[in-house]
Amino acid sequence: MKKIYLALLIILAFSAAAPAWAATAPAKKVWKPIAPKGYAPITWASAPGIASFYRAAADNGALDFVTRIYLPQNQINFILSTSSPKILNSASTSTAITANTFGGDMTNFSNLSFKRLAAETAKIIDPAIKFLWDVSFFNMKSPFSDLSMAAKYTFGTTTIISSGSRSVPDMALPRRMLLINNQTGRASIKDFDAAAFTSPKSGDQALEGFSPAVAKSDSAGGLASRLFLGVDTTNQELIIYCSQAATVNEASNALIAAGVPLANQLEADGGASAACGYNLPGQYFVEPTRSLPILMGAKTILARGTANAKTVNVRSGPGTKFPIVTHLTKGAAIIAYGESNGWYRIGDGQWAIKTLIK
Repeated sequence: MKKIYLALLIILAFSAAAPAWAATAPAKKVWKPIAPKGYAPITWASAPGIASFYRAAADNGALDFVTRIYLPQNQINFILSTSSPKILNSASTSTAITANTFGGDMTNFSNLSFKRLAAETAKIIDPAIKFLWDVSFFNMKSPFSDLSMAAKYTFGTTTIISSGSRSVPDMALPRRMLLINNQTGRASIKDFDAAAFTSPKSGDQALEGFSPAVAKSDSAGGLASRLFLGVDTTNQELIIYCSQAATVNEASNALIAAGVPLANQLEADGGASAACGYNLPGQYFVEPTRSLPILMGAKTILARGTANAKTVNVRSGPGTKFPIVTHLTKGAAIIAYGESNGWYRIGDGQWAIKTLIK
């Protein structure tokens, strides 16, 4: 009988302690997007780590869109219309368009021109892209379009930078830059600095724009189509505002309502050349009536980690029967985009066995 009582006491002791143990267990962080005041969610265009909202403005009949992208769960990429951009008005050679060549010297930047492509074509180029929007300021008068503001984009080990082709008075205005670091899942908006913009330490994707206080067209103080970008105070959310008709203050205030202070805002397009609208689920807003030279997109990330062995073989497919394409050393940062048969897809044609990833 004493043994029975002792067993009951042990069971009761464990039962009483269980809630305390549960309370101290680390909780997995769950992203909960906050809807800006007055905006309703767009439920049919959902994707992991991306939430979209809309508002019908009472005074002009236009729709305002706000999209939140959770960067730890998504990688921001540029989609090029061509792998061989033209170099415009520059003495630089084709070998001078990599980031390491610049060293922050603005005089060595190249103006690049791209063949135009339709948004649907971009979906074919990279079907995994969940969200697209236009990189601002381009010329629609020829089959080629040149960027008017600087952009930095990295694919694998290749980084290309465009200096843009804005006028001298425009370049004298207060400018800002969006810096995206896909390895850490963070972003920032700062005053434009050429050395920081070109540095690989600042991130693998970057975009130049204006401070929201800068008016870039005769109608900039009134209603115009606008595209504003913002980064929340934790640096983990990229927030996009787009409207067919809004003032600079309305666009900026929309980002403030979404939790983005003025210092963390950048006007990517706002001289009435921007356009936005939602079309296909998973694609969200694009410039639906235009052909585009370059797009930005978000690709969902399955997991982040590091190589947990002295050498990790990277193969062309998910299995040891596939040939080795490269190697990873211990501690190397890894982003997984998919999983198959116990292997992570860490890039195009690159797979690493899951057990060697921490």
